[in-house]
Amino acid sequence: MSIDYHSLIGHRDGAKKLHVHLTEIPDTASHPPYQHEHKAEEAFYLLEGSAEYRFGGKTVAAGPGEVVFIPSGVRHAEITYLTPSMKYLTIRTVEPGDEPCCCGEDRE
Repeated sequence: MSIDYHSLIGHRDGAKKLHVHLTEIPDTASHPPYQHEHKAEEAFYLLEGSAEYRFGGKTVAAGPGEVVFIPSGVRHAEITYLTPSMKYLTIRTVEPGDEPCCCGEDRE
C-alpha cells in the first residue's frame, strides 16, 4: 500500500490553526478505507480520480474539481474508490487536543 502525503502548509510554516496537504494514492485497490474522527473540520478538493465518501449517514460522490466537507467530530473515511488512482488536497483546521497534523513530513 502506497500513499504519498505532501505537507503544503503546516506548523513548520507557522500555521497554528490550518493544515493543507496533497495526498496521492497511485493504486486505490491497495488502500483499504479506515474509519476515524477528530475535532478538526476537513475538506477534500479532488484533483484527479473519483470516489464515494460515506459519513454522517450520507454518501457523497465527488470527482475532479469537487469538494467534500467533513464537519468536526463526524466519523469518516469509509471510501469507495471509483478510479484506479486519486489525487486530492486536504484542508483541515487544527483544534486543541488533535494532532498538529495528520500525516506526512509535517508530522513530528
